Amino acid sequence: MKNGFIWEKKEKNLLFFPVAFLLAVMPFVIRATQHFLHGELRRLFSTDSVTEIFSQYRARFLWLMAALMLALLFIFGQKLFAGLDRIDWLYLGSCGVFLLFLILSTVFSDNRDTALWGLYDRAEGMVAQIGYLVLFLYAALTYRTSRDLKLLLAAVGIFIAANAVMGISQFVGHNLLTSEWANRLIIPDDIEGTIGSFGSTRMYGMIGHYNYVGSTAAAVLPLCAVLALFEKNWKFRIFALVTAALSLMLLLGSTSRAGLIGTAAAVVLGAIFFRRLLLRYWKILLLSLGALLAAVLGLNFVLDNAILERVPMLLADIQTIFSDTSDFDYKDHIFIRGVENREDGVIIFLQDNCLQISVQNREFVFRDENGEEILYQENAEGALEAVDSVFSPLSFVPANVMNKGKVYTNLSLIYNGRRLMQFYYDDSQIYLVRKNTIEKTELLEPPVAGFLKGKELIGSMRGYIWSRTLPMLSEYLLLGAGPDCFIFEFPQDDVLGKLYAYNNGTIVVDKPHNLYLQIFVNEGGIALLAFLTICILYFWDCFRLYAGRKQNCMEFRPVAVALGVAGYLFAGLFNDSTVITAVLFWALFGVGVGMNRQYRRERENQ
Repeated sequence: MKNGFIWEKKEKNLLFFPVAFLLAVMPFVIRATQHFLHGELRRLFSTDSVTEIFSQYRARFLWLMAALMLALLFIFGQKLFAGLDRIDWLYLGSCGVFLLFLILSTVFSDNRDTALWGLYDRAEGMVAQIGYLVLFLYAALTYRTSRDLKLLLAAVGIFIAANAVMGISQFVGHNLLTSEWANRLIIPDDIEGTIGSFGSTRMYGMIGHYNYVGSTAAAVLPLCAVLALFEKNWKFRIFALVTAALSLMLLLGSTSRAGLIGTAAAVVLGAIFFRRLLLRYWKILLLSLGALLAAVLGLNFVLDNAILERVPMLLADIQTIFSDTSDFDYKDHIFIRGVENREDGVIIFLQDNCLQISVQNREFVFRDENGEEILYQENAEGALEAVDSVFSPLSFVPANVMNKGKVYTNLSLIYNGRRLMQFYYDDSQIYLVRKNTIEKTELLEPPVAGFLKGKELIGSMRGYIWSRTLPMLSEYLLLGAGPDCFIFEFPQDDVLGKLYAYNNGTIVVDKPHNLYLQIFVNEGGIALLAFLTICILYFWDCFRLYAGRKQNCMEFRPVAVALGVAGYLFAGLFNDSTVITAVLFWALFGVGVGMNRQYRRERENQ
């Protein structure tokens, strides 16, 4: 009897169990962790401590399971590494290159602690990244038979079902995650506060954000849909069908456009691969698609457009991408056009006027562009508000700021109810300073990628992030800034750019919303090249092994896994990774590589 995924085999493969266990348990690993911020993080977030629940304990669970897998690789290495062929060595070599530049980027990072352990609410430092590589290689080397695929599907089913139950509670407005019993389980006694709801009625399940739910669905829906269509075992088929249906529900309930794009890309790839079957059964296909579309539209109507509410935004973004915005100037669309430090004070340039601020004997003097004094009065909260309606959108709050153990006087500019920028002042001078410092500065205007000029608002402001990130890439061709260190490299002091994009000039951009930019900035261009080499090698191997052949029904299994991997990677064009989604991806990816490895062996033995 053949020893591979095509033919059934009754013997259990206990070595594969840790992969399934990690995947099945990961959604339930939720625990509040308090972090005390120092240095640049404290400056950016304007607070001494923060609390998060979705990342740190999951990262620790990953570290534990990766250590177990690594130990098993050492113990059973002679068996697991036996018979590696040229493609397997290319995988190992590419992983080795990624690992090398991951370590080097950490060692030479200016923020080594973050690079090693990860950002407080992301935890994707070097240790976690090594855990991903170990998971990938372990899954690829320990995958043996169809029983392993069934075990993996069972783990994926638990993963999806847990998020579906939580997602439904969020969608109907009774979020189980914010319930009293959940708070008692998740929040330790030494941490104050409760879990708040996120994203209104959008489904974010136990993953933490609806965007990452989209990445999850883009990986699981193609996988389970193909298995549900072609599996012979009816129990396996029903389980895959239910998991696919729950994944579709999560995709629609999350309203994630990245998830929709990733899923759509996987569907297109699947249609190319299964084109002969689709042409043979085109009538059934059209009827099925029509019924599914009618169900989704009907449910969307009943739920008052809750499911498809963001689709028009996606269409508008596509239209914007192909429009000419070369002469666009975002400063024409915000109230403040600029700020300039001068010897006699500060001048704030508005669209049709300017506001000059000077200090005389610690008293503020406000004047317009003609030098006429503007009357500012103190309100009940201690803020200075303009009597003249032209300047009323701008108010000022004097305060004290601590810097290196000393107290300094500070004037905060308030716009749209938020602190926009800060000025240091004393008896006779005032000037613009960096956020939460006394360091004199000018307004930052970072380089902008030309083709994204005027497209800053696409993809929920992804255009803004990408337009400021792409010009930085030349700095990281060799080494990155360090895992999870994107937050320190992004031009956070681009106050006016943020004001235009987010209507909030002090928001902190901590992720690039793009898996590939994330790797480029954090681990470096060579690390990204190594990652892409692994991906391209895998899909080339899949195409070489399965395309153009008359498939045995069991041979649809590796294609299903490949489509799941592709769905995640396409969603990665608009989402970065987080611990829980990365674990799902690397486990599926490793299984896909393991399937191809087993298939190559079987073909050689035929």
